[in-house]
Amino acid sequence: MHLNWISFTTQLITTGILVALISPALNAGTHFAQPKNVTYNPPNRGAPGETQDAGSRPACPTSEIPFTALAPSTNWGETLAPHPTFWLYLPYAASAVELTLSDEGHQEAVYRTTFQTAAAGIGQFSLPEEAPALEPDRLYRWQFTFVCDAETQSHFQVTGVIVRRSPTVQLTQQLQTASPKEQVSLLAAHGFWYDALDQLNQLRRLNPTDEALESDWESLLQHPVVGLEDLLPVPLTECCS
Repeated sequence: MHLNWISFTTQLITTGILVALISPALNAGTHFAQPKNVTYNPPNRGAPGETQDAGSRPACPTSEIPFTALAPSTNWGETLAPHPTFWLYLPYAASAVELTLSDEGHQEAVYRTTFQTAAAGIGQFSLPEEAPALEPDRLYRWQFTFVCDAETQSHFQVTGVIVRRSPTVQLTQQLQTASPKEQVSLLAAHGFWYDALDQLNQLRRLNPTDEALESDWESLLQHPVVGLEDLLPVPLTECCS
């Protein structure tokens, strides 16, 4: 089975940042305290945007929870990955979902794509390898458009800013010796929202009855700058093609 957190690890290796599942025995000379629980430590930044659509458009069915991007309410999130993964709440199957990724500084699109969704739930969309890699410390604006009616182009829309950062030497060493679950805690503690969320959800898919992982899920979504507790009971779904 292909796992996104393995793909994420491979991305970092290919960009010169070694984040791998290495046996602690190979690194016995270096020890770091690993956080036991997931505690998201958000960067002290914010950006204009909207991670939850404010209301329905003509011809769009209403839903109790609107189309939502799983991102901090500050509309600012950070990643280590050159091709990060986004997670979206889909209230029902869409005619199409469109992604526009733009350079925030120059306000010009660097990548556009359209994909299909199969069912309601929380699904992922990974920026494909053919898309331009995010440059470190450059601001990018993502915009997802949920087209509910192709004929009228009625839609919902969410937007925010993502920034790729380079890890410190210490964080790289910690990630090398950490278990997959410990990596989630480390990524969250250092403010890497997209990576922590993605790796946690990959683990939840593999271990759907793991109470510790569900507790971590609750901690992330109930964080004061996230506020997505309404999505806690929503199942993960396969998305997107």
